[in-house]
Amino acid sequence: MTTANHEFFANAVAAQRAKPPTIVPHVIAGKKYFDGALLKREDPSFPSVIVSGCHDAPAELVHLAVEKSREAQREWVKVPLKERIARVAKALDYVAGKIDDWTVRVAVEIGKTRAGARGEATEVLEILKFYTEYAGRPGAFEDEREADPAGFANASVLRPYGVFGFITPFNYPIVQAAGPTIAAIIAGNGMVIKATHDGPWSCHAVYEMCEAMDLPVGLVNIIHGADEPGRVLVASDVDGMSFTGSVAVGQEIIRQFNCGPYPRPVIAEMGGKNPVIVTDTADLEMAADGIVFSAFDLVGQKCSALSRVIATPKAYERLVELVAERRQKVVIAEPAVKDSFGGPLVNQRAVQRFKQVVEQAKAGGYRVDGGQVLEQEGYFVEATVISGMPAEHELAVTEYFLPLVSISKVDSFEDAMTAANATSMGLTAGIYTGDVEEARTFLREIEAGCVDVNVPGHATTGWWPGPQTFGGWKASGSTGKQALGKWYVQQFARQQSRKTVKDLAGLLLE
Repeated sequence: MTTANHEFFANAVAAQRAKPPTIVPHVIAGKKYFDGALLKREDPSFPSVIVSGCHDAPAELVHLAVEKSREAQREWVKVPLKERIARVAKALDYVAGKIDDWTVRVAVEIGKTRAGARGEATEVLEILKFYTEYAGRPGAFEDEREADPAGFANASVLRPYGVFGFITPFNYPIVQAAGPTIAAIIAGNGMVIKATHDGPWSCHAVYEMCEAMDLPVGLVNIIHGADEPGRVLVASDVDGMSFTGSVAVGQEIIRQFNCGPYPRPVIAEMGGKNPVIVTDTADLEMAADGIVFSAFDLVGQKCSALSRVIATPKAYERLVELVAERRQKVVIAEPAVKDSFGGPLVNQRAVQRFKQVVEQAKAGGYRVDGGQVLEQEGYFVEATVISGMPAEHELAVTEYFLPLVSISKVDSFEDAMTAANATSMGLTAGIYTGDVEEARTFLREIEAGCVDVNVPGHATTGWWPGPQTFGGWKASGSTGKQALGKWYVQQFARQQSRKTVKDLAGLLLE
């Protein structure tokens, strides 16, 4: 049996909680380090249980990790692309054999339900398959060139930058670290991973995966800790940075990387304040189902989560009632509970933020369905619906990363489109409508990277990988080239145009 079976999963989680905490090391050039203050990670479902830990990496270790990655990268860049792909693909069997282990890690460190935790583990397999397949396509790292009129041989190829750094988020500690790391090393770079201290054991799985790839020792290194090691990594001499997290932090990294002797690439996937429009002609039952799933999956702790509903007049009142009814059926409980739809928040600070938002909504006289902190040991709060505030209200435009969704009424579909786009972020968005022209206008004018139209069960994008790419526009993303697409891996390389005499033409594609 595997974690696909809930009883097996629940027993495995219970067994892990009974074990001593797993303290993961920094690993640099194959050597383990335990330098820095010990940071303990509690199980957010049972904060009295310490399940893992790491050490807060001192600055000298961060710089050592970059140095050793750079040394190994000088050898890795000599390896032909086809062989790099083959070595990365060696991890496929390894990852397939680690699904159950990784599922339990994510469940106890992050509090994800069985489906969410297992889904994260299996997504890494999909990323390995997609990126190795895309990178191996003819022309993926070289483009077709016309004959040079002067008779020279010429080529245009992609070459690696050198060493990338990556700062990981807590909500997807394995898959969000795996994607950039796989892409960077296929493209010929080294990678220094700064793991989240809210899921160090989970994130460490990505380093373990890389050990199965037959890479040069030190090409991929991992450091752990809270915020300071991340700041040191950003301030180091890495050649590029990949980042998943808040808009504020992502923009600060971009500013720093543009202020040196020359601009360096930042591949950032940042936050979202994601809307769904529900119009008078919509199937409101379908809309309510989609809203509840997309708002409360992973208890709102994901950048793609739906957090604001914008409804036109004839849809508004009925929609509020339907969503309020459905949110009562959302089971918030620890992962081992079979019917659990959502687990705990990540920490006590998130609970305090939840309480503050609910108090602000009540003080404003808005309707609040839910809003309670649950009387359990862990960081559990109710799935909550706030309705009645204007679409431009602070509660409706600020990203909170909580199981909170606002429902606002506007006068027309045109006003709904204006409100949906009236934010600096643009990650996901959706619409429910029975009017084909409204759907067409939405697709043409919405400013978001991932959009849904009348999708049963998903008001805004809530699944990947697969053939659908994932990424944001405006402040939600820095490149316009989305993860899980055919252009993602290539972002970790830069173009070089080459020309030589015909006798040396064979050198151009080496």
